[in-house]
Amino acid sequence: MKQSIIALAVFTACAPVHIYANTIDLADNTSTEVVTVIGTPLSLSTQNIEQESVSATSNIDADFGDQLATLPGVSISRNGPVTGLIQYRGLYGDRVGVSIDGVDITGAGPNAMDSPLSHVLPEPGLTATLYRGIVPVSAGVQTLGGKLRIHSDASALFDLNTGFSGSVSANAISPGSGQQYQGNVFYKSEQAFVSGAFTHQQRDEQESGDNSVIPNSHYQRNGGKFRAGVEWGNHQVDVSYQQLNTNESGTPALAMDIGFIDAAWYRLGYRYNANDREFFTLSWFGNSNQHAMDNFSQRMVMSADMARKNNADAIAQGVDATYVMPFYEGDLKLGAYLHHSRNNSTITNPNNGMFFVDNFTNAEKDTASVYTEWQQDKASFSTTIGTRYTRVDMDAGLAGSNMVMMNPAIAKLVDDFNAAERDKSYSMLDVAASTRYHASDNVDIILGVSQKNRAPTYYERYTWLPLGISGGMADGFNYIGNLTLDNETARQIDVGIDYRFKSWSVSPRLFYQDIQDYITGSPSTNMAANMVSTMMAGTIPFQWTNTDAVIKGADLTVSGNLLDNVRLNAVASVQHGNRDDIDDALFRIAPEQLITTIQWDTQLLNAPMALQLTSELAGAQNHVSALQSENTTAGYGLVHITGLFTFVDNAHSNLQVTATVHNLFDKHYATHTAGINRVMNTDVAVGERVPAAGREWHLSLSYRF
Repeated sequence: MKQSIIALAVFTACAPVHIYANTIDLADNTSTEVVTVIGTPLSLSTQNIEQESVSATSNIDADFGDQLATLPGVSISRNGPVTGLIQYRGLYGDRVGVSIDGVDITGAGPNAMDSPLSHVLPEPGLTATLYRGIVPVSAGVQTLGGKLRIHSDASALFDLNTGFSGSVSANAISPGSGQQYQGNVFYKSEQAFVSGAFTHQQRDEQESGDNSVIPNSHYQRNGGKFRAGVEWGNHQVDVSYQQLNTNESGTPALAMDIGFIDAAWYRLGYRYNANDREFFTLSWFGNSNQHAMDNFSQRMVMSADMARKNNADAIAQGVDATYVMPFYEGDLKLGAYLHHSRNNSTITNPNNGMFFVDNFTNAEKDTASVYTEWQQDKASFSTTIGTRYTRVDMDAGLAGSNMVMMNPAIAKLVDDFNAAERDKSYSMLDVAASTRYHASDNVDIILGVSQKNRAPTYYERYTWLPLGISGGMADGFNYIGNLTLDNETARQIDVGIDYRFKSWSVSPRLFYQDIQDYITGSPSTNMAANMVSTMMAGTIPFQWTNTDAVIKGADLTVSGNLLDNVRLNAVASVQHGNRDDIDDALFRIAPEQLITTIQWDTQLLNAPMALQLTSELAGAQNHVSALQSENTTAGYGLVHITGLFTFVDNAHSNLQVTATVHNLFDKHYATHTAGINRVMNTDVAVGERVPAAGREWHLSLSYRF
């Protein structure tokens, strides 16, 4: 077993990292539920969030997806070590909205290699917040599958004490030699602040529980972030800039690996506080990604003629404005949002200078959206009602390839695409309403309903040549776009109870979601596309089509004190997804899961110490998509142990050591949401599900000053 050196927890730079996510409410008298997963807000007045302290440990995944996976209803669909897609209640990918400090990231890779989670870099006060159940319309545009906000609130930074502060940390992991370091420094004056942060991550291949090398599980990343703010009177201005560079990193479930991703995003924000209940915010933001991927530098390719390199880029800019004021015994929020994005992708063969495929040329998407939302809080109940109108305009440039001269089927695909009407507009109306009834001091009853929409992505409309482009779904089939797609419309109901007794709380939720015009793949009837795909892959492709789908399920959180210094936290989730047009399951839906954590707080040599034992149980998934040749997976059970030792803890500094053994009994298993291996000549056969890591040892050291 290889010895290694590690990587640091992406969020220990600012606050302890949590391995269990607690459910918290926007104060007891509000109807919108949020779940904080990482870090702690620097000021509890921000967002009126009531917060509990939770146990800390180092992250396991480079993109901290392991921490998100402990949330009710959440799992991670992983195609590589830095390519994690959030799945919430059976929906994942572009259906789940993710913003970073108010920036909606536009990825360059059509297979989500540069997923939003891969763009996060730590800084003081960084938190990740997931809306549980019905997402209010103010949370964002096209939040059909949920919303995750990763941010460090500027108002909280302005409230910090003056002077210098910061942190550094480093970890070690074995097996899979890797290194991960990070740090930040923060300076606050009476009216301004400035901060800087950096991170470095690298790791070689991981090993599974049977000592097999997990193919292409290596990664290397470096990043830096700068942020500054100034306030005067009722005005606040803050600016952020981040650069994150991913070098060679594996994606075994996809046809190519990451050569590099050079990603930058920026934001300029302004806030005017008229009084405690009336304020205005405005932000201008954008991002730019350069992305190269190939199928030959990090894996075996059958022949030189089959070598492919894809150079992709994305650029986006947006404006977001919000005005909040008192209105009719409540608060009225008005908002407007504009966003423009453009994607390009060209495929070449480094061994053949004549070969090219203009995959996507100036694929543009313009989004304009306005909303209004009203919230009222009373002693007996609280209610949030909102509506949002969104218009999305899409267009793309011409397709092209050198192969049109030698392949009549490809020539027809190019001609048909270039002659088609490629621009289209979508008008969508979102509505969300939720209420919390305070039945007693111990019981709240929650009811929510919503209608949410999602317009197609550029690759669902503009993939003119059948390729393995599926937005990260990675089922191994080729896909072709559909210029006639309608937008998805999901109608959801969410019902739950919050019960509290002494130190205990129990929060079950039931949900049902009917999705009209659900976009998924169906066998293509395009003869030219079928000929090309059969020639290249031996199978006919899927074409993106509108169908209908139903997803239903439940999730539950339980927490309480077993003893004065022993606490139990548990979260359970189950979801079931089906297509309505045919009797078939939705692809890659996570099975039922139960995660239970027991934490004991004690002392060692008069120093605070926390010991944690976590049980992770996942059921078998036998409800799989026959159409997409999805295999069933067996259930599994894992045990993890963590010890957190605080050697120095005072107003000026804090020194902590965290030791973790993940998968204590070295269980060999594969999660159902893992990708299927496509890398030849490895310990894992092509077509098998990529296994998860076996026993791993983590040791982290963090110092705050």
